[in-house]
This record gives sequence, structure tokens and C-alpha cells, in this order.
Amino acid sequence: MVRQAVRDVRTAPPPPPADPSADLPAAAGRKLTDGLFAGAYAIGELMLEVAPAYLSDTEAATGALALLCE
Repeated sequence: MVRQAVRDVRTAPPPPPADPSADLPAAAGRKLTDGLFAGAYAIGELMLEVAPAYLSDTEAATGALALLCE
């Protein structure tokens, strides 16, 4: 989970859709997904404060972050 959060922070977020859906369930699902993505992004940012960007994803997950995740 932490490795995925760090990867999400290192990649640019996708642009928002140009035409929001008029379908209410789809719009609610999109809002929920955006909220989950924002939470994962925040976790990744916190982890990058511990594991600098010069470490690869594997080095970060098995090195500095492994101690915190236990």
C-alpha cells in the first residue's frame, strides 16, 4: 500500500474529465474515487518526507519505509 502511495505521488494526477457525467451514481462514484485518490496521495506525500525522491520505489519501500510500516 505504501509503495503504491509513493508511486502515485511521483506520477502526475490525471486531468479531470472535460464533461462531468449527468448520471448521479456515476458522479457519486467519481467523487468517492477522487476522495480515495486524494487520501492515497496525502499518504504518499508523508512517506516521501521520510524517504527522499532519489530513492527508487523498491529502495524506499524496503529501506526507510519498512521500519515505519511495521
